Amino acid sequence: MLAGTFAALGSLPLVFAAQLGFAVAFGVLLDTMIVRSVLVTALTVDVGRWMW
Repeated sequence: MLAGTFAALGSLPLVFAAQLGFAVAFGVLLDTMIVRSVLVTALTVDVGRWMW
């Protein structure tokens, strides 16, 4: 939802707003897909019981 909101800035005619919207949307998606799904899961497997 947040990435979609910032991606909507990409449709604006202002170059700065479009670049900012794309960069933030890309960052949010990267954080969601890579960091939270892969790295946190891998850390949980490595740390094991101490995670809780």
